[in-house]
Amino acid sequence: MPQCSCTRTALRSWPRFVVNVLCLFSALVPAALPAASALAAAPANEVARPSGSAVWSFDKVGLKGVLYPSLMLNIAKMKLDMQHNDDELGDRNGLFGVKVTAPRAGAKAVVEMRASSPLVNPGRAEATLSRNGKAYHIYPFLTFADPITLVKQPVQMTMTATLWLDGVPQGERSAQVTIASANDCVHSFEDDDEYYDTDWLYAAYVNENHPVVQQILREALATGEVASFPGYQTDAAGVRKQVKAVWQALRRRGIRYSSIKTPSVKPKDVGVQHVRFISEALAGRQANCVEGSCLLASVFYKIGLETLLVSLPEHMLVSVALDPGGRRQLYLETTMLDDSTFEEALESGEEQVAEAYEKARKAAARKKAGKEDDDEDEAPNIISIREMRKAGVLAIPDRDASRQQFFQVK
Repeated sequence: MPQCSCTRTALRSWPRFVVNVLCLFSALVPAALPAASALAAAPANEVARPSGSAVWSFDKVGLKGVLYPSLMLNIAKMKLDMQHNDDELGDRNGLFGVKVTAPRAGAKAVVEMRASSPLVNPGRAEATLSRNGKAYHIYPFLTFADPITLVKQPVQMTMTATLWLDGVPQGERSAQVTIASANDCVHSFEDDDEYYDTDWLYAAYVNENHPVVQQILREALATGEVASFPGYQTDAAGVRKQVKAVWQALRRRGIRYSSIKTPSVKPKDVGVQHVRFISEALAGRQANCVEGSCLLASVFYKIGLETLLVSLPEHMLVSVALDPGGRRQLYLETTMLDDSTFEEALESGEEQVAEAYEKARKAAARKKAGKEDDDEDEAPNIISIREMRKAGVLAIPDRDASRQQFFQVK
């Protein structure tokens, strides 16, 4: 079957880099912001500092100069117990910040930030710099306009920060930023020579509340495999029939394998893949392993089944528990939607998972024996949609009116 370049999943410790983007949308923008500056164009160059002012500069500018809507919209609401340093002030989970060296103990700092794009709302933070000569990181509270989820190609903008110390203006600093497509899913990145897997973010492309899900369920009933979708109010055989009915309905739609994965923006050391929304995959009748898995997962999760994305090296499958406790699982190879039966896809998925676990077992044994292994195999990494929803990872809104054609059965 086709193999896709998707990456593994792991929730590891969060670097300062990622912590900056948490709670991005939960922060409130203070009402005191100057309304006239909300959409003002930012200057290309920084303004000269007044004589005797503090040393300060832009500190954080998105994910290596890029704003990824998928990351912003989801990490913002993730429920994580994070540790912060005492030199991080304002919205310490913010995405943009400045670094200010305190000119005296107890100095009062105010930072305002505005964008040249209406996709980013202006923000503000007030902070007290307790120690003289200490460098502080101040992050204004920013919010983002809803249309940011409709971005399909890179958008350039300028972010401008203005600083006041003890009421005295300290000038401005500006930085160039690229807003990436909402289809760009960040699955990994490097920061401070550390590698981080973030492909739990693929769960944001599972959309169980998308209106097309109900359409697919109606089509699944028309296959005759089942008369209803009772979820776990039946036995394992009944659950299997529900899964097969959904598979058959999507097969009838003629979805073909297509590995389109090139993102709109890819900075160095950032792993990112283009992922089509449900409506795009159905309208184009194309899906790669990630998109097919997210599509099926959307329907399975909607009918109350314990649904998992299974991340393998360079590939992804979808899994469903046959019972509420998850003692028995089905694994489906979604790239076989176009040319294989449900049973063949099931067999392939289960073989791949069994092989991956066996490789991981052998790798662990080699490691325990003290043998070097440059290509250490890891066990399949499981992304539970239920757990991701509990953690705050929600579906990215797919609301482009131009995509309404997906409702048509052809």
